[in-house]
Amino acid sequence: MSQRKKYDANLPKNLTYRRGSKSFAWRNPLTKVEIPLGQISRREAVAQAIEANNYIEQKFTPVALMEILKGEHEFTLSEWLDRYEVILQRRELAANTYKVRAGHIKTIRMKMGNMVLAKITTRHIAEFLEPWIVEGKKTMAGTLRSVLSDAFREAIVEGHVSANPVEPTRAPKIEVQRQRLALEQFQIIRQAAEQQPRWFGLAMDLALVTGQRREDISCMKFSDIYDDRLHVTQIKTGAMIAIPLSLTLNSAGLKLGTVIDRCRLVSRCDYLVSAGIRKNSPNGSIHPDGLTKGFVKARTNAGIVLNDSPPTFHEIRSLAGRLYEKAFGKEFTQKLLGHKSEKMTEKYLDVREKMFTLI
Repeated sequence: MSQRKKYDANLPKNLTYRRGSKSFAWRNPLTKVEIPLGQISRREAVAQAIEANNYIEQKFTPVALMEILKGEHEFTLSEWLDRYEVILQRRELAANTYKVRAGHIKTIRMKMGNMVLAKITTRHIAEFLEPWIVEGKKTMAGTLRSVLSDAFREAIVEGHVSANPVEPTRAPKIEVQRQRLALEQFQIIRQAAEQQPRWFGLAMDLALVTGQRREDISCMKFSDIYDDRLHVTQIKTGAMIAIPLSLTLNSAGLKLGTVIDRCRLVSRCDYLVSAGIRKNSPNGSIHPDGLTKGFVKARTNAGIVLNDSPPTFHEIRSLAGRLYEKAFGKEFTQKLLGHKSEKMTEKYLDVREKMFTLI
């Protein structure tokens, strides 16, 4: 039995005939979105497809070799992104930020790289972002829009374009869905964590009493403790914080010095949080993902009712911020969290709940 032919070889590229509905459809090779043409004649469908394909090829044709030789070469977006990546390196961002940003740039390059930089319009940007918005991936759409906008701002600075085509597009409205962690919930989950290795419960305590990120919790060392302070250089931002061992979070019954003393009883290496020297961790450190997975396990075992987007280990940082803000004020909390701006601290202090304003 011969294999059924999926496409009609006699049709122009990107054009498909649906035998079931007896209709034609054209697939945009850039956005991957299929546009139905309906039950029109074959001749009309072919004519429209050829016209659309020619339009795409004119707008997105790679730069010709002769243009380069004649000095008439126009920057493509892909070539500008090469330069943009050099500019990013100068910003001295965290290694993980570079890694994530590189993924975004790769996606942009793959979809729009062949376009001439100076000829990219707002419509092109909107068409590029549309598939993510349609699929409900608004966070990704917003991030890609932000990267594109920054890339074009830098292109303006270096004189390659005169306007930013991204700015007129609307930033997708992103609603935060992850549930905030309440102190009562933390305490129940912390109790459930007693059934897990001791280092994990201590990691939860450290996260709450210090207000630091999971990456920083996993990197804390006993050798970082001197002058009666725990010295932390935040991996994400490079912020340098010296936290006094006397720091006490009364609402949670935690004192940093006491938590560290309990860490000394468990750890057999220089890391405060450690499961010991082992094959996949010769220095005894815990990978940040281990904290995330440990929290999910403890949260599940706690059996508390949560919404469809339950709090993660990272939400302990927000809880710490809210508790410290109540005890010591916003300025202290901003310093502890390592935020450069009060606006960022406000995001962490937001409980994400609809509340009545008391008059």
